[in-house]
Amino acid sequence: HGPAGGFVFYDKGTYGNGWRYLEADTKDMNRGNTYEFVWGGYGKELGPSAQGLSIGTGKLNTETIVARFGNNEPYKNNSAYAAKLCDENDSGGFDDWFLPSKDELYMTYSLKLKGVGGFSDDYYWSSSEHNAYDAWNQNFSNGGQNDNGRRYENRVRPVRAF
Repeated sequence: HGPAGGFVFYDKGTYGNGWRYLEADTKDMNRGNTYEFVWGGYGKELGPSAQGLSIGTGKLNTETIVARFGNNEPYKNNSAYAAKLCDENDSGGFDDWFLPSKDELYMTYSLKLKGVGGFSDDYYWSSSEHNAYDAWNQNFSNGGQNDNGRRYENRVRPVRAF
């Protein structure tokens, strides 16, 4: 377990740029009985600082999305969008959670394959924008990754670096 009580799913081998490990929260984000949320901003391209795919880019992606969308994402005027939910998470007493990048999210899928983390056999959002209309998601039933319409709702699992 990581310092926030989450599941460690990645070790880059050495400490650098302020972190070595990534941990996934112990649960999916939810509001009331809702577990699926929009990525947001359908039709609004955010550009390179939200298009990082690799491990280590999820935090910048999330910061870019939240800086652009603020309190309400601009497509459905919804305050509960994937990146903002992660950014506001304070699970385990930590407030540095973010929506994982495409590759970080794929690594969390390895937890599910080990039977750890309580992941649903469903789609989860990454923070990686594909274009103005789509973002990358991860299918937790078969491991596939797809670009999906940002107006659709998927599950959200925050991660943090330490």
